[in-house]
Amino acid sequence: MKAQVRCFNSPARRTSFWIAIALALLAGASRIATAEISNIRKQLDDHLNRCTETHGYNPETASNLGPHALGAGEREWRECVYQGIEKHVIPKALAPEAYRRVIAEDRDMTERVASGRMTRAERRTRMLALLEEIERREEAEAKRLIKEAVKREQEMMLMRDRRSMIRPLGR
Repeated sequence: MKAQVRCFNSPARRTSFWIAIALALLAGASRIATAEISNIRKQLDDHLNRCTETHGYNPETASNLGPHALGAGEREWRECVYQGIEKHVIPKALAPEAYRRVIAEDRDMTERVASGRMTRAERRTRMLALLEEIERREEAEAKRLIKEAVKREQEMMLMRDRRSMIRPLGR
C-alpha cells in the first residue's frame, strides 16, 4: 500500500517551494472563485502525490540530506512538479510568466545545489523571495484588471448616456 502525502497539512511540505507557489497564487488571485481555488488545490495535491509515488522522492524525508545533496529521484520529482504547476496553476495565474521564471530559476538552482555552488538552504531562501515577488505581481495584476474593468464599464455607461440623450432629439 502506497502512503498518501498530505501536501497542505505537513509542516515539511508547507515550507516546500511548490506548495508555497500554489498558495501564493491561490491567496493573491482575487478573480478565482473559492470553489475553483479548492479545485486547483485538490488537483495540485493529487499531482504532487503522483510525483512522489512515481519518483520515490518525498520532501518530508529530505531534511536528512546534506546541504549540497539531491535526494534520490529529486530532480525527476521536481520536473514532475513543474509539470503540475504548468498544468494546474499557471492557466489560472494572473502573472503566468512569473511562475515560469521561478521554475527556470529553480532548475538552475537545483543544478547549482547538485554541483556544490549553492546550498539547499540558500535555494529555499531564494525561493521564498521569489514567491513574495509572485504574490506582489499577482496582486498588482489583479488591481490593474479591476481598474480596466471599471474604466470599460464607465465608458459603456457614458456611451449609453450619450445615446439616450440623442434619441429624444432624433424623434
